[in-house]
Amino acid sequence: MGDFLDRAEAAVGDDGRLPLGAMPDWDVFPFERDGLQARPLTELADPEPDRRKAPADCRTCQALDTAPQVLHTGGRLAVVRPGATSLPFVANVVTREHVLLDDLDDAGHVELGRLVARTYAAVQALDGVGNVHITKWENGAGHFSMNVMARPRGVLQLRGSNLPVWADMLPDTPQDELDARAEAVRAALARGPRR
Repeated sequence: MGDFLDRAEAAVGDDGRLPLGAMPDWDVFPFERDGLQARPLTELADPEPDRRKAPADCRTCQALDTAPQVLHTGGRLAVVRPGATSLPFVANVVTREHVLLDDLDDAGHVELGRLVARTYAAVQALDGVGNVHITKWENGAGHFSMNVMARPRGVLQLRGSNLPVWADMLPDTPQDELDARAEAVRAALARGPRR
C-alpha cells in the first residue's frame, strides 16, 4: 500500500495535485478541461453511428493473441489484462470472438456470470486491494469487455464510479508488480470454481 501512495505523491505538482490525465479530452467527459464547468450537450445522434472496429483494429482481439495478457480461457469467454494500469490490478472478462454482449446466447450469459464472480474473487484476494469495481462500457471496439478493477486498500477517495477517472491521472503501477498479481489471478482462475 505504501508503494501506491508513494508513487501518487511523487506525481503531484507544486500545487499538491495530480496532473489531469487524458480523460478530460474525451468527447464523453462531462467537464471542460479549464475550470469545473459542464460541457454543453451535443446534437442528438439518431441513428447512432456504428461503433464497431474491425477485429484487426481491436485491442481486445490483440490481447487474446498475446499469451502474457491472457489469464484464463473458457468456452465462450476469456479473462485478459491490459498492458498497463495505475490501479493495483485490472482484469477484463471478454468474449473470445469479436462480438458484443448482445450476441451471447443464454449459455454464454451463464458462463459470463460465473466468470465475472470468479474473477472478482481472484482480484479481491490480492494483497492491498480494498474493493473491486465492475463496469461495462462497450463504446467503440465492437468487442464485449467487462472491467474488473481493484481499488487500493485504504484509499477511500478512489471509491465508486470515479475510480477510472482517478486511474487516468495516477502514475502507472510498476510492471513487475502487475506481473506478480497477474500470476496470482491466473492461478486462482485455474483452480476452477468454488464448490
